[in-house]
Amino acid sequence: MKGVPETEIAVLRSVLADLDQTDLVVFAGPSLVGSPLVEIGSHLILPPVRDGDLMAVASATTPPANVLVIDGYFGAGQAINLTELQEMLQQGIRVYGCSSMGALRAVEARPWGMIGLGQIFLEYLTGVRTSDENVVLLHDDQYRALTVPMVNADMLCALLESHGIERTACDAYRRRIAGLYFGDRSFSALRVLAKEFLIGGTGAGPSDLDLALHYLAPAQHAVWDVKRHDAEAAFCDIVLGRAPLTVPTGLAPVPEFVSPLLTEA
Repeated sequence: MKGVPETEIAVLRSVLADLDQTDLVVFAGPSLVGSPLVEIGSHLILPPVRDGDLMAVASATTPPANVLVIDGYFGAGQAINLTELQEMLQQGIRVYGCSSMGALRAVEARPWGMIGLGQIFLEYLTGVRTSDENVVLLHDDQYRALTVPMVNADMLCALLESHGIERTACDAYRRRIAGLYFGDRSFSALRVLAKEFLIGGTGAGPSDLDLALHYLAPAQHAVWDVKRHDAEAAFCDIVLGRAPLTVPTGLAPVPEFVSPLLTEA
C-alpha cells in the first residue's frame, strides 16, 4: 500500500502554502501520524473531532469552505452528533469523511450531502463492515497508535496471504486477532499470535513467521495501514481538486444497521 507519491509532495507543498482554514479544516490524529502531510499541511489540521467542534468551526467569522473529518473520539458525550453535521451542511460548508469516525459519519450523513471517501467508507456503505469497533483504536498523547484496528489487521492478513502464506493460516490468525477486545490488540499481541498461528500446526513454516514479523516491525506499519492510506488519499484529492464536490450518484443506499450504530457511537 503506497503513501503520498514523492512526485506529488512538491505540488502539494505549493498548493497548501496558499490555503488557510477558511479554505479547508482537517480533523485528524492517529490516521495521519508519520505522514508527510502533517508537516506540510499542519496549518490546516485540528485534533480529532469531539462533540461541539464542528459548530465551533462553523461559527467562525469566516467559516471554512471545506471540512475533512478523519479521526474523532468515540463514546457518549464525545462523538460528534448528526445534528452538528446537518447544520454545517445546511450552512453550505462542504464536509468530507474518511478512514475512521469520518467514514462512519459520512455513511449516515450522506443523505444530507456529506461526501465519503476511501475504501473504509465504501465498506461501511455497502455493509461489508457493520461495527465501529473495526476502526477504533487506543493512542498516546502524540496520537501514535497503541493498538491495531481490525481494518488494518485485515489488510495485514491479506498482505501475508498475497506473499504466499496459506489462506488457512492467515484466516486462523485473523480470527484470533478479531477475537481480542479492541484495547488488547497491541502490536506485541499480534507478534505473539503470529508465533502461535504462523508456525507449526497450520501448514505454515518459519519463513512465514519471519515475513509476518517483518511487517509487524514499526518501520513497516504504514504498508498495511489502510486508515492512513484513506486519510492521505482524501487529503490529497481535496487539496488538488480531485475529490467530488457532491455525493456521487449510483452508490449503495445507507444500510439499515448504520443508524443505530452511529447514534450510539
